[in-house]
Amino acid sequence: MPASEDHPLGFIAIDWGTSNRRGYLLDPQGDVLDVREDNLGILNVEGRQFTEAFEQLTSGWQDADGARPPILMSGMIGSRQGWVEAPYARCPVTPADLAARIIAVPKTENVWVVAGVCLEPAGERRDVMRGEEVQVFGALDIAGLDSATLCLPGTHSKWVRVRSGALADFATAMTGEVFHLMRKHSILATLMGEDADLDDDAFGRGLTVSAHAGGLLNHLFSIRADGLFGVTAADAQASFLSGLLIGHEIRDLAKSFRDDESAILLVGSNALARAYGSALTRLRLPFELIDGQAATVRGLRAVWAVRSKSLSEGQLR
Repeated sequence: MPASEDHPLGFIAIDWGTSNRRGYLLDPQGDVLDVREDNLGILNVEGRQFTEAFEQLTSGWQDADGARPPILMSGMIGSRQGWVEAPYARCPVTPADLAARIIAVPKTENVWVVAGVCLEPAGERRDVMRGEEVQVFGALDIAGLDSATLCLPGTHSKWVRVRSGALADFATAMTGEVFHLMRKHSILATLMGEDADLDDDAFGRGLTVSAHAGGLLNHLFSIRADGLFGVTAADAQASFLSGLLIGHEIRDLAKSFRDDESAILLVGSNALARAYGSALTRLRLPFELIDGQAATVRGLRAVWAVRSKSLSEGQLR
């Protein structure tokens, strides 16, 4: 469904995160005309000059009269540290719920931000996401499903359960951040070689060890011991560490979130997604890989389409 049919350029979707951002110019049929990306995530915008940074990203994306198409943004740009705070929507959440809660950017015409999602149950476990919510609904649309278990690898990986079109539950694993800290700033780093391509054998051994007794903290120190006795070569230890951390994540969270035999939707576009795919294959968990960028664009278009349909003449006012 086209996001907008009364502007010659259609729609602009922006994924604006902590470290990086990416903008997509779409035609009225939803085809991507142009993509721009840089490292001006919210933490890299000096002096909170978001208006200037936004204009830089979208420069030239106007029609002959200088008018821009509708623009919808997701990610950390809607956080408390971002351009304008878009309060969290509470689970369970549908695309219609997100559409109803989009926030207009003050003093900037036709620019909007999608709310994040929070888990705030009666019990003790709480969680939040920003940006992944649109990827979830975009991935479901691409896969033609209304119920699924999804894995979104990243610095803070997300495992998500969607049932009957509603994002019902999710959990975050700090796997990527812990990998970086262990790799660069821990005692383990002193014996690790320089960054190298993924060593499949070492990665697989890390996955295997993640099933052993002792727990993650004990398994982490075993990397140092193996290094001291030459069991794992210096240039393979990072791969072992990656397999170990990803293995613990998948064993703990796939079991909790996958309550049937259907394939997991693995949402990503980079080497990390491929590593997760390798891990899922080795652990005999079926999965379908969904391109993360395509999921973001499809999700933002879906939210905008619902929003537009709910208002007179399909226009935001």
